[in-house]
Amino acid sequence: MFLSAEHHPQILPRESYTSEEVLKQEVDELLVPTWHAVALHSELPHDGSYVTLELYGRPLILWKSEGDVHCFLNVCSHRYCKLTDKVCGKTDRLSCQYHGWQFDETGNVRKIPDAKSFRPLKQGMLGLKKYRTECCGELIFINLAEEGPSLPEFLGEMYATYQSWFTPEMHTAIVLTRTIDANWKCLIENALESYHTTEVHPKTFGESPTEEQCEHTLDDWGSSLTVDFHDEKSFRTTLDKFGHWLVGRERNPIYRHVAHYPNVMIAHLSLYRWVECIVPVSPHQSRSIVRLMCHVGQQGKLRRLWNRYLISRWANDFLCQVGEEDAQVLTQMQAGMRSVDQPLGGLISIREERVYHFQNYIDRALNPDHAHTKRDTIPIRYQGKTS
Repeated sequence: MFLSAEHHPQILPRESYTSEEVLKQEVDELLVPTWHAVALHSELPHDGSYVTLELYGRPLILWKSEGDVHCFLNVCSHRYCKLTDKVCGKTDRLSCQYHGWQFDETGNVRKIPDAKSFRPLKQGMLGLKKYRTECCGELIFINLAEEGPSLPEFLGEMYATYQSWFTPEMHTAIVLTRTIDANWKCLIENALESYHTTEVHPKTFGESPTEEQCEHTLDDWGSSLTVDFHDEKSFRTTLDKFGHWLVGRERNPIYRHVAHYPNVMIAHLSLYRWVECIVPVSPHQSRSIVRLMCHVGQQGKLRRLWNRYLISRWANDFLCQVGEEDAQVLTQMQAGMRSVDQPLGGLISIREERVYHFQNYIDRALNPDHAHTKRDTIPIRYQGKTS
């Protein structure tokens, strides 16, 4: 069931989705200080493995050394060249492609070619800039702020749950980063509601789940949706049952989607788990970082190899199709946001109450002195209680 008894107004104005000034405030005050889910341990399979990415104009490198994952600014402290322009690779020490300076897991300089020409140079004077990195199960998170909550504090009561969801025996089926021509909040809001499902995803998801199938939970840190598919009878259900038979797992047709504000979303089905982190590129463009893991059967079983191909292929095809359907309509939504004139309206239904809750969070975080007459009407559950 939904928590609201009536529809809600749109809290955020259109300028919130189109303004450079607003985006700068969001990045500085909301996004830089938060935790970002950016990779899985399977992407760094060996000691010395690394992957590169970019967040908010910062080129970054994730590097595994002696079993631990470290995150550095991918910029040499000598003459500011990027250490590497490769997407991934393996190296015993981080090394700059320009002059060959080498750095260890602490970021300290370990080797300087022709070091005598740099005298005097104090120990640790030109080390790499390092960022906080923490893990939850197979998930790797980074935080660009030097201080703030730890990852367990950020994930709260869900931390232990995610450790059980994302485990080493699961297979990494999708490693995907895609760019969508829409404001980052549009991507978040799209994932928080099922109202668009029937119109946008008729071939992938079909009809929107009924209110009786759904349960919304709203908290100070985010929100969640739980959908019970026990009574559903469809071709998708048949495929799901076949998939569970292949991997030898008992079917539990419950879908759960959890949003950790501002920009991390984690979802669970009995065969699949995925995480998505939304990162703005500009007011009109965003980057979606998606990682999906799935069960493919017991280790050592010959059928596991076949399952890896079949189930991963189905997941990849399905998720890519859903992503394309969303990207197409989100691009049109952004075009509507940029219109010189705007229509009368701006309503949020009770099915979309997680969108209202998210907008409320953004507005409170950036404008703590604002007051909206209707924004506190949704009952919010804290630790299982409703206030």
